[in-house]
Amino acid sequence: MPDAPAVPEAAVRKARKAPRMTYKQEIATIKNLPQIQRLVVIVKIAGVFLVAIGLEGIVTANYLFAIVFIPLGVFVSMFPLKVRTDRCIACLGILAPGQSICPACGAPQM
Repeated sequence: MPDAPAVPEAAVRKARKAPRMTYKQEIATIKNLPQIQRLVVIVKIAGVFLVAIGLEGIVTANYLFAIVFIPLGVFVSMFPLKVRTDRCIACLGILAPGQSICPACGAPQM
């Protein structure tokens, strides 16, 4: 009985590791965020605080706070906000529509 034909083993390739950003690069990236994206972050954090106020109303038996602030906080947190920009948030390079990684610096876009 002849042996089965030899199957070549698949070549293993390692994924290229993207270089990590330094602290100064991260701060520069945050400073480069457009104002509208800063507003989105602020609105999302505000939703969390509104829910916390509502939960505090439950704890302190002030149920009006719970009735008002919990649904409001959930609505604000879940509100679909998406801002399209045509610039990279790290290096301010121009991006094509639908491009998720900057060709100039390799930074992923939010």
